[in-house]
Amino acid sequence: MKVSVIIPIYNVESYLKCCLDSVLNQTYTNLEIIIVDDGSTDNSPIICDDYAVKDNRVTVFHLENKGAASARNFAIEKANGEYLFFVDGDDFIEPDTIEKMINLSDNGKKDIIYCDYFKYYNDNNKIYMSLIPFFGFNKKTHILAMPGPVCKLLKKELFIENNLFFLPGKCFEDNAIMPLVSALAKDYSYLKEAKYYYFQREGSSLNQEKYNPKWEDIFEVLDYLYQGFIDKKMFNEYKDELEFIYIEYLLHAANLRFIAYEEGIKNIKKVTDEMKNKFPNWRKNIYYKQTGLKYKIICNLFYYNQVSLIKKILRRK
Repeated sequence: MKVSVIIPIYNVESYLKCCLDSVLNQTYTNLEIIIVDDGSTDNSPIICDDYAVKDNRVTVFHLENKGAASARNFAIEKANGEYLFFVDGDDFIEPDTIEKMINLSDNGKKDIIYCDYFKYYNDNNKIYMSLIPFFGFNKKTHILAMPGPVCKLLKKELFIENNLFFLPGKCFEDNAIMPLVSALAKDYSYLKEAKYYYFQREGSSLNQEKYNPKWEDIFEVLDYLYQGFIDKKMFNEYKDELEFIYIEYLLHAANLRFIAYEEGIKNIKKVTDEMKNKFPNWRKNIYYKQTGLKYKIICNLFYYNQVSLIKKILRRK
């Protein structure tokens, strides 16, 4: 079975060779490597072209800058593999990553194979992270896995047959479709080993000193996901899971970003309005009930717009 490894890149010259070497040195060799240069202005395009000369499995496309979502969508259309495996240009993978995951595919019968990952830092420190949430791995909870496309071996037909593509031009574009992609999978496996190294880079879209208005894209992104579950007639089946996605990524995570900046505080009430409109009984959610006391306190204080009190709690952690 051929695996199409999709690598969108943008100005990652310092990390790119490590990334590409980790893919080209895979013990599983039936690969095509699709590199999409998203309008890089550093030496990344030259590095990619050099790799394409050295290995005929590598194909490089140079596009104008439109963002990671557009780069991934372009690569999906070009891919010839039965499976897709996404790697970001500043990350890397273990040599046996794809082999171990393909071995769990049951000769191509599985739609998705998941693996765990490391958060990796400049000082070479790493932290093991479970891709699957604390409430275990089953038919429902696997859609609550980290919403990025990385750490997943994905059947290409999941995207093509369901007309699902990443939402261009948006921050958090992964959240717009990946839970739905997982829900549409008929069968799946989980490699409970960390095989992907997710580099924690300063200056990334989520690690910024100044307020980023693009963080407000989370409203549109989650609305897109919400409508996707309705359109695919899967809303009732996955209502609890979708509700927890809203709790986790809107009520909790988005608000924690918003509250850190004066420009973002106005959005906290907007989050509350969204929760009241879509999931007014969110406190009864089966996954929320399994979270810790501090998590519950923070969510409730955000819901009631208790900004000053939340700031005091966060300063004490």
